[in-house]
Amino acid sequence: MSANEIISGDDVDRRVRQRAGAGLGFGVRFFIVYLTGLIMVLADLADGKIFHDDVDNHMRALQIRTVMSSAGHWFDLTLPMIATPDAYVSPWSRLIDLPYVVIAKILESFLPPSAALEWAFLIWPPLMLAIFSWLCVLIIARLLGGFQLSGVRYSLVLALTMVLMVTAVLEFAPGRIDHHNVQIITMLAVLLGLLRWDRAGGWLIGAGSALSVVVGLECLPFVVIAFSGLVVCYLFAVRGAEQVLAGAAAAMLATSVVCAAAFLGPNVALAQCDAFSAPYLMLMIGGSLILFAASRGAASAALPVKLLVLGLPTAALLGAVAWLYPSCLQGPYQVIDPLSRALWFNRIWQEESFLLFYRKGQYEAVLNLALQAMMIACAVPFMWARAKRDPGLVISLLIAAAALVLTLIVTRYIRFPAALAPLFLPAIIAHLISGESVLQRRWAGGLSAGVIGTASLLYVTVPPIEWSFDSVDFMSFDECKDQDFSVLSKVAPGRIAVPLGLSMPLAEVLPDGFSIANVPFHRAAPGMKRMFETFTTADPDVRRAALAPFDYLAVCRFKLRSEDGDTALYATLSAGGDWPGLIRIAPERETDFQLFRIDHVTLR
Repeated sequence: MSANEIISGDDVDRRVRQRAGAGLGFGVRFFIVYLTGLIMVLADLADGKIFHDDVDNHMRALQIRTVMSSAGHWFDLTLPMIATPDAYVSPWSRLIDLPYVVIAKILESFLPPSAALEWAFLIWPPLMLAIFSWLCVLIIARLLGGFQLSGVRYSLVLALTMVLMVTAVLEFAPGRIDHHNVQIITMLAVLLGLLRWDRAGGWLIGAGSALSVVVGLECLPFVVIAFSGLVVCYLFAVRGAEQVLAGAAAAMLATSVVCAAAFLGPNVALAQCDAFSAPYLMLMIGGSLILFAASRGAASAALPVKLLVLGLPTAALLGAVAWLYPSCLQGPYQVIDPLSRALWFNRIWQEESFLLFYRKGQYEAVLNLALQAMMIACAVPFMWARAKRDPGLVISLLIAAAALVLTLIVTRYIRFPAALAPLFLPAIIAHLISGESVLQRRWAGGLSAGVIGTASLLYVTVPPIEWSFDSVDFMSFDECKDQDFSVLSKVAPGRIAVPLGLSMPLAEVLPDGFSIANVPFHRAAPGMKRMFETFTTADPDVRRAALAPFDYLAVCRFKLRSEDGDTALYATLSAGGDWPGLIRIAPERETDFQLFRIDHVTLR
């Protein structure tokens, strides 16, 4: 391959800037994208509560406050206010905690510690929105390629693109401190690297992929698609594939080692099947070394040789990891017992398919998914002509399509197609305006019609249903909002048995020395099982065994009653009743929060 045939990333950058949105500089495009996103996230705060203010947000705040307390340690992820009765160790990475801790420490120079941390929660997400916007502008310019949009059209399309990303953009609202915003940024970095298709692009792919695994395992399917695409391109000697693969492998190796030192430290050998730990670190380091060696040492070899060079050590690596960590073959949720799975996990909406949106009548979510499917479908014929000369584009489109498919299967992925699919919209519009290929437009129209037809058919065949709720649902709903918990100051510290809905609100206000039995996260499943047995069983012996490690029991009064005629412990206490063996502790002020001391001898 001659030097003239190799187009460097800088040359491509220059050419993209010249063609895409001529006269509209990068700074202007960034300003449009960031301002549109900023308006959206600030509008989200209009009612005083962010759209994505979920239990993950509160759990992250709890973790950060714990590490910043006098008893906190960087490498210790134990949360002392949760005991199932075993100590609860969070699977969440310190990578997400780091910027909030740094900003809070800086602000503590002139603010009280609690106020400094609250300001850190508000400051960092909009700064991440700037990173998100920067990546979006770069990706869109590359997807446009040689097609032009006038300055006005480009401005309007950029703003529209951000609006269509609303589910993803709201992940960057002030106070949204969960890890999904960082995962979105890592995936955009991977896409930008694929579209660059040079050594620097490989660095982006490797670093973004590694960081996504450090944060959590949700993006693992996208990482597999990205690296599988690179390997296929390498095997078939696609232009530049070896240098992209080498860069990606080197960056993943370096990022994995640095993150292991920074966030695992002395726990680096600990095996955690649901988080970045020894099994995944072994795969990342070993896989990176194999890919780097193959890309540097066998780039010009024949296909059978490349297959041997990659296949044999990869098989050995996978076999070694499976042999060393066999429990991880059961998946990240192996800790969830059948009772907790039935009464908690299987009731979580984000673990359902997209058909749940039809059943609940949430047609705005269906519309968003249909638009994302149409954008991906329309991108296929327009991008097909560029596939041979731009393999990174094909892999990028596959990742976006995979994000949509995963969302249709498990709606927890809903934010990822919202972040990825609209990036193709400006290129689709530019192709349509250019009028270069009537056939491609017909294909795009046909695929879009298919999406609309499928969505319409499901609207008819999957009607909304009337939901009924039982006591287990009420146990999750009742958060005891705006109630007084000061009765806790009247008793000695101890372990408190609580229903699931009350767990997080109580964890945030517990005095030192107290702990709660469960929280709505999979690692707390042993505590959930005890609480479900406590509150729903009709067998006194099962209840006594479940409550044996606990000193107190807390329930909030709940006005609604289930239609199943439940008379178990939760139904009785939530109605304000009493129970043998539970001694009510009188509060000083009127409150729906009820605290009982457990008399294990007389407990029924």
